[in-house]
Amino acid sequence: MEAEKHESDMTPGEKREKRLEVIRSLHGRKRAEYLWTYYKSWLLILLLAALGIAIFVCSFRDRHTRVVLSIAVADTDFADAGEAREKEKALKNDLLEALGDGKGRERIDLDTSVRSGDESAMAMKRMVVIGSGNTDLFICGLETYRDYQEQNAFRDWRDVLGDRYEEYADLFENGTLDLSKSSRWESYGLTAYSPALAGVPRDSGKQEEICGFLDFFFR
Repeated sequence: MEAEKHESDMTPGEKREKRLEVIRSLHGRKRAEYLWTYYKSWLLILLLAALGIAIFVCSFRDRHTRVVLSIAVADTDFADAGEAREKEKALKNDLLEALGDGKGRERIDLDTSVRSGDESAMAMKRMVVIGSGNTDLFICGLETYRDYQEQNAFRDWRDVLGDRYEEYADLFENGTLDLSKSSRWESYGLTAYSPALAGVPRDSGKQEEICGFLDFFFR
């Protein structure tokens, strides 16, 4: 009977065949440990390659997707993460159907992670959201709204709507827009507070989309 060769005496081809036999004989955690022991470098290369491809695909898709409207909602009222995803998905899909042109890749951005209060990390988060130039509507409670209004962070609604302001003048009270007066807004259950005031950050330049937003919730 021929003695079994030690791996150090095998040819590269024999080593590969031997390891394939071992891999086929192992299952579950033992197979994963064996693969990690002998093929760690290759697995890392494959992982990095897959990660790079995923990043490239996401970046390419984002560059070729038009953001119809970017909305941030402070202090959302969700019981759990599953409920949050469902409500956000419903609002984004409905708004995209109402405001999008359907001619290419489009999306609605909705950030519900913002919170009010004096905690420094969240104050920085609000500052980034409002001052980034990427947010078209910021929705929050009265106290938060007044804080940022005093800092001149929001555009005047007359300036936002321009010559179309008179079409929507009946929606405003003392220059503010209260979304909690919209039964459709209330139906999504994002905010439990009232008023839920909507402000347009200084760097937002969208008018038609914001008019479409007002039509969606109030007309």
